[in-house]
Amino acid sequence: MSRAGSDLMDMLHGMVADGLRQELERAANAKDEDGNPVPINPQLFDKAMKFLKDNGIDAPKSSPKVDALAGVLTDLDLDQEAALRH
Repeated sequence: MSRAGSDLMDMLHGMVADGLRQELERAANAKDEDGNPVPINPQLFDKAMKFLKDNGIDAPKSSPKVDALAGVLTDLDLDQEAALRH
């Protein structure tokens, strides 16, 4: 792949990571009309987890935007999310 193509793929990759991070942050802060937390759509978790897996998140981190996405997932209270579903 030419360098221009590689630069474009790097930019697209960063945009996807940043978009997922923003979506997760919005979802994590969403409240219903009574001010209660709204459960995060499981499909959003699936998208984020697939992105992280596809990028070998268990490997050394190399992208600030991927790190930010991983940070949002780390900060979520999964027990609270599970309780909201029942």
